[in-house]
Amino acid sequence: MSASRLVIFPVHAQADAVWHSLLEAGQLQHAATLCERRRARYINARVALRLTIAELLHCDLQQVVIEQEATGQLRVCTEPPLFASVTYAQHLGLLVVGSSRLGLDYEDGVAPVFWRSVVRRYFCDSERHWLQGRDNRSQEADFVWLWTRRESHLKYRGSGIRGDTRCLCRLDGAAPPYQHSFNLAGGVGTLTGEAMTVDLSPSLLALCGEWSFDPDFSWRKAPGGMVCCVRSE
Repeated sequence: MSASRLVIFPVHAQADAVWHSLLEAGQLQHAATLCERRRARYINARVALRLTIAELLHCDLQQVVIEQEATGQLRVCTEPPLFASVTYAQHLGLLVVGSSRLGLDYEDGVAPVFWRSVVRRYFCDSERHWLQGRDNRSQEADFVWLWTRRESHLKYRGSGIRGDTRCLCRLDGAAPPYQHSFNLAGGVGTLTGEAMTVDLSPSLLALCGEWSFDPDFSWRKAPGGMVCCVRSE
């Protein structure tokens, strides 16, 4: 995964007005139609993406063109293209940019009270059987990790978790991607991509005044025993 960036940015408040000039008129118009929470996420993510990509390509900010493909993947209009994926938690956003398809998901909270019904509704048989075989004391944390694993894979493919509940290892005949789990600020996430290993540390992009954040980031080994879907580090 060459030429990559992993960036943390705030979403608890809208980026300072000085950054809004980086957005296109259509983006600002769309942002105005959103509720306050979704507006902050939308604006901050697009500002963070534009800043990150301009730094990565060593180009002017106005030269950055980002398109959303029919599959939902974000693609930077360069030759060769760059790809991006974005995920949100309650107070922070996380994005990754790289030279091949990517999927990123992160959860900073505990499992919802209805997590068992989520398992029945969205997970495939292999995932359900693996989770049922885990220690009762770790099942809720394992559910959160498994959710990020599935969601990041489906983002990599260009769909969302609610749009596809099939066993991921049966989606096509292509070689499965690699997945890399990580811990961040007490939460857990998964990065899905075509690289066997990654050597990334997140950088902070403060868009809201004096915002600061202790990332407390580390790559982690995935829980053992899962045989379905993808290759883990």
